[in-house]
Amino acid sequence: MGLLETQKVLAQLYTNSELRESFFANPHVVGIELGLSVDEIQQLAQLAVKDVNIFGNSLKWKRLGEVRELLPRTARVLGKEFNALFWRYAETYLPKGIKKHQDDAIAFSNFIIKTAPAENIEPTWISDLVRYEKTWLSVYESHRLLQICWFRYAVHLDCIAKPTIAIWWRLSVLSPQQHFVIGLSCGTFNLHIFNFG
Repeated sequence: MGLLETQKVLAQLYTNSELRESFFANPHVVGIELGLSVDEIQQLAQLAVKDVNIFGNSLKWKRLGEVRELLPRTARVLGKEFNALFWRYAETYLPKGIKKHQDDAIAFSNFIIKTAPAENIEPTWISDLVRYEKTWLSVYESHRLLQICWFRYAVHLDCIAKPTIAIWWRLSVLSPQQHFVIGLSCGTFNLHIFNFG
């Protein structure tokens, strides 16, 4: 295995606590499964478990801080549950690329959207709020000129049960993002316009 592959395994050890525990409990077996040579296994096994755990956790805390900034309303509403969900999610996904913080926040949003209804995470409208913030992130960096989303709750305001349509648009890829929300109720609607650019 080359240096790049060994670094990828090391990154997995830093970010995946289950793999880390398995490796340090039985480095030879797990190392072979990961495709490491005997020398590479010995080198990695000599790392101090405590130091690897500390560094791995510091990476997750850094990711959590970045994601919290990109999903501020979701973080505020979920409170400590946000952290707990992120730690679970971080075991399953490691972002790559130049927009890794945004990709991390979008992937974490998908995790919450999937997990919240299955585990009855409160409040009941959290999935709508997460989809709203996720769409902001997705649309802002994309080349889409138009994005329309429907929500069961007025996520742009106080999240009351009120059907809402949010529309993101721009005239060209280079023009600033525009956003407006239409709250629907009994044949009337309220329009809220936001500029984002």
